[in-house]
Amino acid sequence: MDDQGLTNRTQMFVAYDGATETVDSLIGGWSAYGGLLDPVIDGKILGGQILIPLVRNPAWKSSPATGNNVNQVMNLNFNNDFNSYATPILIPSYKETQVNTTPPRAPNLAATALAAFIAAVIAGTGGVIFPNSNSLHDLNALRDAFLTVRKVKNQRTKTKVTP
Repeated sequence: MDDQGLTNRTQMFVAYDGATETVDSLIGGWSAYGGLLDPVIDGKILGGQILIPLVRNPAWKSSPATGNNVNQVMNLNFNNDFNSYATPILIPSYKETQVNTTPPRAPNLAATALAAFIAAVIAGTGGVIFPNSNSLHDLNALRDAFLTVRKVKNQRTKTKVTP
């Protein structure tokens, strides 16, 4: 951040081997690089984040279903345990079987797969609370859910979708 309150970002990439590195060692590395960067800049370092790229699980479907559209998005808004702001989880290319068939078309919260996903988000999976709000507060209840359309950057074809 500069003296006028404006912010900017930079990225640093590091080699990551999950077998030998831990998240704590990545945080330690980030702190070390920040300590080296701070004397090089006039601005103030506000924080950082660690992104770990993951490969897809081969047990998941190998190709998308015919006729799916990533512009069709299901928005699930969750309450958290700290403030009144909703934390959205966007589900692109949702299955039509997860939507009520009668008007108004809305997410069918009783659909087995959707109900299981929502329960896992609230309860945490494998002993890990996942996901959290952007303030790192636990998500504890589904506030609301609705269907929307989100334009995809560099989309190849124009689509008209009505949720």
